[in-house]
Amino acid sequence: MAGWDLIDLKLVEFTYFITLCVVIYSVVSSSICAYLLSVFTLYVCLKVIRKKSTETIEIKHQGVFITGCDTGFGHDLARRLDSLQFTVFAGCLHPEGDGAKKLKAASSKRLHVVPLDLGSDESVQEAHGYVLKHLPSSGLWAIVSNAGFNVMGDVELCTINLYKKAMNVNYFGAIRTIRNFLYMVRKNKGRVAIVSSVRGRFSFPADSAYHVTKHGLETMGDSLRLEMLKFGVQVSIIEPGSYANVTSSLNEHVFDRYREEADEMWKAATEDVRKTYGRKYVDAEIAKQKIGGPGNALTSKPVIDALEDAIVSERPHTRYLVDGGIWFDRDTTLARYYDYLPTWLTDWLIIKWSGCDKFPDYKKLKLD
Repeated sequence: MAGWDLIDLKLVEFTYFITLCVVIYSVVSSSICAYLLSVFTLYVCLKVIRKKSTETIEIKHQGVFITGCDTGFGHDLARRLDSLQFTVFAGCLHPEGDGAKKLKAASSKRLHVVPLDLGSDESVQEAHGYVLKHLPSSGLWAIVSNAGFNVMGDVELCTINLYKKAMNVNYFGAIRTIRNFLYMVRKNKGRVAIVSSVRGRFSFPADSAYHVTKHGLETMGDSLRLEMLKFGVQVSIIEPGSYANVTSSLNEHVFDRYREEADEMWKAATEDVRKTYGRKYVDAEIAKQKIGGPGNALTSKPVIDALEDAIVSERPHTRYLVDGGIWFDRDTTLARYYDYLPTWLTDWLIIKWSGCDKFPDYKKLKLD
């Protein structure tokens, strides 16, 4: 079994594909010997692929830089990787806030809380300087681009300023991070993990400012993966489903921000837009976010498991589409079949799920 480590995996996968074709041919031609030999070869190939796919790297206190560690996935991942003996650099927007303090208190001395505002070039550069100064001898193994936030509003309502605000953090913030730290990871032939969203696969109405950033991350991540192949750096995209309950996206601070942004949209709207939509519609879109909470996952563990695998596996996946929900995640299910279904059907499903078919009936929504 140990000798199989010397076999090149790409050769095994190529052999598997050719043999699979032989199986089909042997069935059609009724060649029993060819069929039995090819089935045995497929079995051997699968054993080799499975063994190599479950191997993990040797952890020697390598550094990992994570954005968005105040709460949610970043916070939980920082604790997980610290427990695995990595040297964690946890980027926090509020380094003196409760989230950062809890993270520091629950972790080893290897974990560093790093002040980080992804919307600022200077802040990212300062974080880079801190990591460079405190980097262990094993270097930086991985970048985890995780931080992001949502902005609600129809295209006709959402202001250019709000689009820029979301893009500056969710998309350009990821690019700032990767561009500043990638050379360190490249030296180690390490990993880049980009937390996108299931909404990077398809879009809902009244949420385009958020979705365009996630679609952008998907595209940028694909380009980066292809660019890094020649350097041995592996890039993975993580696409969480319904996990709002275990992130900060449903706390009251977020809804206060939503209300402020709704005021900004309403103030900037033309008279025609105001008459067409009505203020109740704007408030209802925010209220629907609270209604969607109970169906979400109660633990971040599946996402953290996926992120861990992307960092420690010898052969991480290109994409990790991670189901949320307590029993069933409709978003990730739709994502798996979205490209194969007719547009009229996916439009109908999304309209039903988003509640837009009830417009302009707001009686079932609590607006305060």
